[in-house]
Amino acid sequence: MRVIVVLSKIINWGDKRLEREAEPADTPDAFLKALGESLKVKEGVDAGLADILKTHILKVVPAQNAVAQAKDAVLKLAGERASPPKPEVADG
Repeated sequence: MRVIVVLSKIINWGDKRLEREAEPADTPDAFLKALGESLKVKEGVDAGLADILKTHILKVVPAQNAVAQAKDAVLKLAGERASPPKPEVADG
């Protein structure tokens, strides 16, 4: 089955509009991969969270525990962001 993705539709995000070029996807897997990649680079979308979606959720056949894995990844990301590494002080 061939899935054709037409990304030329206008996507409304509040007052912002984004136009994409038409791009065919041969398989559902290709569509989901393209969707994940486009989310990661879209302005206003958290790239870290988009990566988690791509890794765990946007799969043709996600793992049975995909939601739990995504939740763990979100909690890990939140922890990293809540306590960023402290800059090292140079001896001098």
